[in-house]
Amino acid sequence: MGSEETQRVVDELYGAFVRGEPEGMLATFADDIQFRFLGQIEATGIDAARRFITDAAGKLTDLNFTILHTVIDGDRAAVTWSETARTAAGAEWVNHGVDVIEVRDGRVSSLHENNDVRLVYEHLGLPGRAPEVGGSQQAGV
Repeated sequence: MGSEETQRVVDELYGAFVRGEPEGMLATFADDIQFRFLGQIEATGIDAARRFITDAAGKLTDLNFTILHTVIDGDRAAVTWSETARTAAGAEWVNHGVDVIEVRDGRVSSLHENNDVRLVYEHLGLPGRAPEVGGSQQAGV
């Protein structure tokens, strides 16, 4: 696969994210996607990705997401980004990260996101767990 096809898929993925369309994001994923958000989830398959993305939807509002740099090399892309938003609790959110993406047959076959996981834990918690309170992780219900 060429760099142009990879760029097209990357543009579709981030376009859906910015528009707040989880199903649009999922439509770019291969059924057997390797899905890893550092410190949050490491899973294989569209069903696991769907659960994670669905759980994350709505946790941030007033999102301002900016792609800083994109490097495409054949079927791989590295994307650095920054974002500001508000959490559901109204707290200010300022984050940055890098995503490493692999495309196979016109779909994202691997998505590995690295961002400020301390910020994620503090404000959003982990799936099935509450955000940190007073510096310690509280168990969710």
